[in-house]
Amino acid sequence: MFLVKDDNFLRDEQKLFINNIFLSSNFSYYLNHNSVPGDTNKYLSHTMIKRPEDKKHGDPFLNSEYADQVIDIFKTFLIKNKIDCQEILRCAVNLTFKTMNNSCPIHNDHDYEHKQLLIYLNDCVDKTAKTVLLDDKGKKILHKITPKQYTGVCFNSCPHYMIYPKKDIRVVLVYTFR
Repeated sequence: MFLVKDDNFLRDEQKLFINNIFLSSNFSYYLNHNSVPGDTNKYLSHTMIKRPEDKKHGDPFLNSEYADQVIDIFKTFLIKNKIDCQEILRCAVNLTFKTMNNSCPIHNDHDYEHKQLLIYLNDCVDKTAKTVLLDDKGKKILHKITPKQYTGVCFNSCPHYMIYPKKDIRVVLVYTFR
């Protein structure tokens, strides 16, 4: 399994941007009624770049006034860690909180090969609110990632799930790419 974890890649101005925009009370998040199809867990999200499967003909590539800044953050991680990217497939900021279930269902973000980059934007109070990466069959736990502010974690597509925080919130910048 390909896995890169980096907690020292962001520039000071990028950290300021995260704190002053994504973690401020003035940033708009939108209600989503399920974390994956068929799920009943709600969460808040702000989509920067829509999934290819959700785009309609003529939709713009960028879906938020903050998309340029998140692309800059993405490139900073890739350059520092020498990771190639041909195409960004999706980018969103997800804010999760205590919900009906302890975790979201096991899932892959796309039905095709991709890489994923998660950047934890806050220090989640609940350290059990981990991201769990599984083997290709979705049976064996390969990694449990504790959310730590400003840490980026990049991995190949694989079955995974996240544990919802029992208190406070968990804010993650999510990218998929190939």
